Amino acid sequence: MTNKNRAGFDPDAELAAAVAAGDADAFEKLVEKYERPVLSTIYRYVGDRVAAQDVAQEVFLKVWRRARSFKGRSSFSTWLYRVVVNQCLNFRQKRARSKSVPLDESLVRGGPGPDERLDAARKAATVRAAVDELPARQRMALILSKFEGRSYREIAEIMRTSTPSVESLIFRARRALKKKLLPLRERGEI
Repeated sequence: MTNKNRAGFDPDAELAAAVAAGDADAFEKLVEKYERPVLSTIYRYVGDRVAAQDVAQEVFLKVWRRARSFKGRSSFSTWLYRVVVNQCLNFRQKRARSKSVPLDESLVRGGPGPDERLDAARKAATVRAAVDELPARQRMALILSKFEGRSYREIAEIMRTSTPSVESLIFRARRALKKKLLPLRERGEI
């Protein structure tokens, strides 16, 4: 998932340097390339599309403002995902302070559907709630691994920790989810 080619060249590093110099076209290219995967990661973390779009906007605003801080010690993608992780953690802290609960999108989109759709929505909500209860770092490591396909080494770089720490975070996240969800599965609720 790294952007470096075989020779170790990161084409996005050139765009980041241009952004640091104020090049709006380079910024637009980076946004076009990364908007969808960044938004996907954030959505998986915050669980609300509107909030995810707001957080993504903040991420790209920080990229524009802080492009000079990218020194090329890691790939641009790794640097970008550090910004994503930090913004997601900040969002979660703000949400915890305000104690707001996002609306269930399945209810907003169009009311009750067939029984199967409603059952699937309940199951998804149950799993999402269990993931939401994970500690922030476990949750982010799990999302980057399971949904973004990042290697443990990449996650360690993004989260500024060691690979064994990432392994531990993901192990503990999976163990906690299994503990929460196994009784529900045994009862046929998920």
